[in-house]
Amino acid sequence: MFQENTLVLNTYTTRYRRDFVAFVLICAVFIVSGCGTLVRHQVETGDSLYSIGFYYGQDYRDIAKWNDIPPPYVIHKGQWLRVAPPDEKWWAERKQRQKEQRQNSKKSSAKVKRADETKPDQKRQVTQAAKSKRRVVTEDFTDKNRKIRSWVWPTKGRLLNADKQFSKRNKGIDIAGKRGQAVYAAATGKVVYSGSGLIGYGKLIIIKHNKTYLSAYAHNEKILVKEGDIVKRGQIIARMGRTPDNHIQLHFEIRRNGKPVDPLRFLKR
Repeated sequence: MFQENTLVLNTYTTRYRRDFVAFVLICAVFIVSGCGTLVRHQVETGDSLYSIGFYYGQDYRDIAKWNDIPPPYVIHKGQWLRVAPPDEKWWAERKQRQKEQRQNSKKSSAKVKRADETKPDQKRQVTQAAKSKRRVVTEDFTDKNRKIRSWVWPTKGRLLNADKQFSKRNKGIDIAGKRGQAVYAAATGKVVYSGSGLIGYGKLIIIKHNKTYLSAYAHNEKILVKEGDIVKRGQIIARMGRTPDNHIQLHFEIRRNGKPVDPLRFLKR
């Protein structure tokens, strides 16, 4: 009997220790500040700066600025990103780092200029290659601030939460429909995310329309576009699917500078 009690006690002790260690690890990974605001995110397969910004309700450009990521905003699996505004100390340290980098860059440029013995034709090739590389970035659709003339409904069906205040509508609107029903791009733009890596959204599409607006289409059964595709307003981009609670519907959001806004303000009744 004593041995059995000891075994039970050891089992509970081991379980307690394991749970405690897991709790400590979670706290270590999810660094928090203030009232539990998540500060850092580790990049996983399928993540993009747009999807991370969408998930945390931040503008992708702010996250890029906080992490010194230049356009075209390339991130890597395993990389840690700040996803909340930094404090004054952080900004001061960043300013000092940038000052030192500029000084080092000037010194390096001076050394290269003194030691430069490159032939004229070689210089010309280097210059042309640099210009070509710059064009790749500047010709990106996302760098153009295209105006949105009008928005179209992302699908046909009954609004499920239109009678609620926007603050109680889970950041967007829900539209009921049939399984496999067509889902349309609400405005012309570029697909910046296409996948199922965001918890609670199922198969999700995020479209960037200009420097200000993004739109999102969640709980799709089938995605018909891929990241990088340019889509036209009214183009079919997906087929409607089921939510985690087994309802057939589309969840649609519009984000302005990373923050959710009421889609009903943009869609014609």
